[in-house]
Amino acid sequence: MSTDTDTRREQVLEALVLAGADGVSGQIIADHLACSRAAVHRHVETLRRNGIAIEGVHQGYRLAPGSDPIVPRLVAAQLTKPITGPVLWSPSTGSTNDDAVAQARAGAAEGLVIGADFQTVGRGRRGRPWHSAPGDAVLCSVVLRPPVAPADIGVLPIVVAISVAEALGDDAGIVWPNDIVMDDRKVCGILCELAADETGVAWAVVGMGINVRGVPQLTDARWQPGALGATGTSPPRTDVLVAALRALSRRYSEWLVDGPSSALAAFAERDLLRGCGVTVQAGDRETSGTANGLDEQGRLRVITEAGEIVAGAGEVTRVERGESRPTRRPPRISRRAG
Repeated sequence: MSTDTDTRREQVLEALVLAGADGVSGQIIADHLACSRAAVHRHVETLRRNGIAIEGVHQGYRLAPGSDPIVPRLVAAQLTKPITGPVLWSPSTGSTNDDAVAQARAGAAEGLVIGADFQTVGRGRRGRPWHSAPGDAVLCSVVLRPPVAPADIGVLPIVVAISVAEALGDDAGIVWPNDIVMDDRKVCGILCELAADETGVAWAVVGMGINVRGVPQLTDARWQPGALGATGTSPPRTDVLVAALRALSRRYSEWLVDGPSSALAAFAERDLLRGCGVTVQAGDRETSGTANGLDEQGRLRVITEAGEIVAGAGEVTRVERGESRPTRRPPRISRRAG
């Protein structure tokens, strides 16, 4: 739960972000917050202990070059329905998905966003560890309450994957069900969890880890990890986060109103598996064949010697490339005013 002190500290960070390279005097911040300069200094020191690089300049402060904090207030101001926050951000947590699941079970409304600069027990599919250096990635989870039948919820990971891929740009492809790959390297992992019974879906939590500044350590990965800034300047994490959440709001709303056809069509344009030889593992069962796109429920179609099968769960453990694919343009993240 956020306290008045947390709010004040966030306002100090917001002032530093908005001031840019020129910085801002401690007195201006103090006047704006109706507090003492000593209180501002204490907030700055706490921010520093939380890993945010802040320099002293001209009787004031500025963010050090390369510092890339996320300010929840600036993010929330740019969001669109139904994902409008609140946005809760912390320097470190165990798992943003675990935090969001706990909030969903406690009755949190749809649209809650929980993020952190570092996860101590971040995980991907099948519980694989996901370790990213503090401040290198966008790590967040969103609480959703989709009014759909349990039989239809299987399309949600596809909707999320399309949203993130569109936010990252034309060069982002998708490996079923929802790994985002650029230049043959995985730049984003997505983990969806939910609670449902025969009466409907109670809640769903969508977790995403987008590698922005550095490459994380992955265990037993199908794809070599990569990052958006691996071949150039990293986009600001706030811009990446806002672009992903706005795209998810749009695609999620579209799915609820019009059904999955648009998301499935968009997936087909970015499908990196179609026409490739694949092996899909679901539990102890392996199926090998040629990937043939998705069916209307978001399941992977695989042509085998015995005919076509569909995989609704599991993961692709082997990929044999088919014909080469055209090179797409580099990612573009829309810059929006704070």
